[in-house]
Amino acid sequence: MGLKSILPSLSDGILNAFSAVPNEILKQINEIRIRKNLPLILVFGKNCLFITRKGKLLNYCSEQCYVVDEEEFDLIFRRLSNYSVHSVIDNLTKGFIMADGGNRIGVTSTAVIKDREITAVKEINAMNIRIADEVKDCARQILNMLYINSFPSIIVASAPSGGKTTFLRDFTRLLSGGFNNKYRKTAVVDERNEIAYKGAGGITADIGVNTDVLTGYPKSIGIEMAIRTLSPEIIVCDEISKTEEVLAMEDGFLSGVKFAVSVHASSKKEIMEKKIIRTLIAKNEFDYIVLLNDYTNDFEIMEVSEIRSEILRNYSSEFIMDCSRL
Repeated sequence: MGLKSILPSLSDGILNAFSAVPNEILKQINEIRIRKNLPLILVFGKNCLFITRKGKLLNYCSEQCYVVDEEEFDLIFRRLSNYSVHSVIDNLTKGFIMADGGNRIGVTSTAVIKDREITAVKEINAMNIRIADEVKDCARQILNMLYINSFPSIIVASAPSGGKTTFLRDFTRLLSGGFNNKYRKTAVVDERNEIAYKGAGGITADIGVNTDVLTGYPKSIGIEMAIRTLSPEIIVCDEISKTEEVLAMEDGFLSGVKFAVSVHASSKKEIMEKKIIRTLIAKNEFDYIVLLNDYTNDFEIMEVSEIRSEILRNYSSEFIMDCSRL
């Protein structure tokens, strides 16, 4: 899991460069950005750094920077896709592949389109490896605030790479694993396999002892299946972005199922203006919005009822139109 799980897929040259970097620094890498015939970039939080072949980190681009050539790039891609592009083509057409340990690799390429659908890709020229990680107890403070005396449905919001998935993973582990002396029946609809890290040997992330995972299912279908077959108390989904996903929750709410879902939004203003979040709020079933500013080191909890009232005051006509379409 994390960087350790991705190392076997990297080239000998990159591994040699990494070997000169102290482990405590390597552990802080969030992303490895690899582009053909361009310098290798390592992302530490919000900082992008370059690295030389001797393992020196630089905050500027120079001739000393490690450049990944085409042969090296192709080798890394083959390793990340387990030497079978065919097996990852469905995800490749969506712009990513999943690697061992739950690491997600964004891939840029040229689309091959047939009958208005992307059927394949070619000319892959860049990979962005996002390092997955488990941060135990990062959700505990928020659970202590919201889940001791009640069992609400929540929306988790942050900017991209702001900790939403990491939070939901620990949230699931705690609720399913005995938080507040209860082992909640939890279902995770893990469309992109980023929460549970399911591999050939099964689930590798610690998501609690009473969690069922539906991997690879489109969220709207996975939600419906979980409601029908798993009798969950709560369903966890990452990155809600489509109206049909919100509509799929209706049967769950009617059956008393709670939800914990995440959305992209980096501010209260963005929360109020994004249509998909308005659609979620319009269901009148969610209780709180948790806005993560720096993972769970800095967060804000907002009551949905107050956000709903504020939206009605400031965007009444647009909000009413959003509600009428449901």
